[in-house]
Amino acid sequence: MNRIIILYIMCIISGKVGAQSPTLSVSTADSLYRVGNYSKAIKAYEKLDNKAYATVQIAKAYKALGNSKKAIENYEKSLQIDSLNTLVLYDYGKLVFTTGKFEKSLAIFEKLKQKDTLNPNFHYQIGLAKESLQHIDYVTSYETAFQLDSQHQKSIHKLIVYHLERKNFDNVQEIIKIGLKNNPDDLKITGFNAQLHYALKEYRTALVWFEKIINRNKATQYVYEKSAFAAYRSGKILKAIAYYEEALKRDTGNYFYHSQLAKLYYQDGIIKKAEHHASQAIAAKMLDSSGDYYILGLVAFDRKQHTEAMNYFKIALRENPDYEAAQFQLALCADNLYADLKEKLKMYELFLKKFPTAKLRMQKLARARISELKQEIHLKSE
Repeated sequence: MNRIIILYIMCIISGKVGAQSPTLSVSTADSLYRVGNYSKAIKAYEKLDNKAYATVQIAKAYKALGNSKKAIENYEKSLQIDSLNTLVLYDYGKLVFTTGKFEKSLAIFEKLKQKDTLNPNFHYQIGLAKESLQHIDYVTSYETAFQLDSQHQKSIHKLIVYHLERKNFDNVQEIIKIGLKNNPDDLKITGFNAQLHYALKEYRTALVWFEKIINRNKATQYVYEKSAFAAYRSGKILKAIAYYEEALKRDTGNYFYHSQLAKLYYQDGIIKKAEHHASQAIAAKMLDSSGDYYILGLVAFDRKQHTEAMNYFKIALRENPDYEAAQFQLALCADNLYADLKEKLKMYELFLKKFPTAKLRMQKLARARISELKQEIHLKSE
């Protein structure tokens, strides 16, 4: 009798353990998935009886591993079991988009939109697919997503880019306001706001917004380049130099940065560095290096090396015959170098002949010097 009771109890225990084992397997698989042990999680899910749940989880695990092909295969298996599963369709649609299957992604999200027209994310994903397929109405989907949810930052980013490219600056301003109200720390919108003010030539304000990005250590070469120019236009020469130097670190052979630094260092009186960057710009084979030869000419002129300066100004004019400042400096070099008063006079007259509408300051100086030289020549002849 006792043996029968013991056997009965053992059967009950065995049945309970057997009933619990699938639950324990799900728990184990889910735990492995949650801690990022995806390959082991896949093996655990493959042993489950609940294939509908397991297939979706296997797809997610393969996606997390970066194996898009196997993830897609498993999402498709899952959809064979339940073709209307919204969550599976959503993940599947996003994944096929990342693999470049834009038509397929569009079809999936159009299907989801029919199920729920008020979901802003469905409209946003349709916008992404349409934009990739170059459909002309793609922006309408982003606008709908934004109308359904004014806090949909991704749609806001897309709308800002769209209107910035078309120079619809009033629209950009309004959308940026909403985006910054949603999240004042949104780095993308901070950048867009800087670009907006830069495009409007509001350089001081643009610089403030660019520097928000710099202060967060998120600045790119583009940010440093635009910050440098904005600083220069705001009269902040040292900042302009610092930002061009940072841009140059990210593109060491950039002749434009060397050229800008040559001008700025000369303007700030740091002659050695001006000379170095002008030489580097020329060595980088600029299409038009006249500005850099001009800087080298100014450096030589300041050192009273007038013959050398003259050669640089002549090269600058050969590169760019319309360089009026170089022509004027050439006359000044001749004035310092030539002993013959008539040769000096010729150079100033040549300047006025070539550039009758030159800057007023240069015209005044040239005319005053012509008058002095004529008087000296006349007195000498007497």
